[in-house]
Amino acid sequence: MEKGVARQILDIVKTVVIAILISMVSVLVFALVVKSTDVGEDVIGYVNLAIKILSVVIGCLVGFRRGSGFGWLKGVISGLLYVVTSFLVFSAISGEFSLADVSVLDLVTGAVVGLLSGVLTVNLKKSPKNA
Repeated sequence: MEKGVARQILDIVKTVVIAILISMVSVLVFALVVKSTDVGEDVIGYVNLAIKILSVVIGCLVGFRRGSGFGWLKGVISGLLYVVTSFLVFSAISGEFSLADVSVLDLVTGAVVGLLSGVLTVNLKKSPKNA
């Protein structure tokens, strides 16, 4: 496998792992908030969506930090892999596995957020030191 391709794959894997870890911590913190307060059912869905979006964005920012190109493609792949992986991880944790829980909206959101985050991240220019 070409060294550049291996580096791109490693960036994607790193992004997905970071996003999953951020999601797990965020969901645990939010679960504590829900348990100790009276949060409505409608709020939970919005917070879960925000957790997914922020996880992908932060994952891309960290995983693609070198800015080595193909941000849009790496972002889309990372977003989609994050959605699938997070579904599998959280299904394993809950002990309930149902493909009905994976929505097209989640896949589209993951892909679009990954695309935008990937493009933004690889195009961020490092600020010159001592400027």
